[in-house]
Amino acid sequence: MRVRAWLVSGAVAAAGLLTTQPAMAAQAVVPFHADSGDPCVRGVTEGTLEWVDGPVVRPTVKVDGYLADEASISPCSLDRMYSTATFSAYKGSTLVDSQTAKADNEKVPISFALSDPVAFTSVDRVVVQVCRFSSTPTGISYCGKAAEYKAP
Repeated sequence: MRVRAWLVSGAVAAAGLLTTQPAMAAQAVVPFHADSGDPCVRGVTEGTLEWVDGPVVRPTVKVDGYLADEASISPCSLDRMYSTATFSAYKGSTLVDSQTAKADNEKVPISFALSDPVAFTSVDRVVVQVCRFSSTPTGISYCGKAAEYKAP
């Protein structure tokens, strides 16, 4: 009888530890912002980067926010260009993952995860950059200053 009670209490304790492990994962949230760098701020992205490390299958950086192109009231007239936001994840100087979002005269939500697909290494920094491109075959393109965010 005592052995059975000991086994049951051990199983309950083990189950409790297994269910609380994901909650113990190290997580840190960092706000991000990057824009197209032009006087009208035609392209802008904002949101949060959430570093998730610890007892997880693959360490990731969750990206949540939005990308806006010509989405705010501006004294500047609409142009025939669209915006992209590129999120590049690095481990040291090695690029391990990258995602790009696109918006054209709208505000679009963005939500994805960055991680090293071939190794179980953590991402130590994310670089965010907004660029604008012509919607016509000929035209200009330009990028704002890249914003770098290091893992907390």
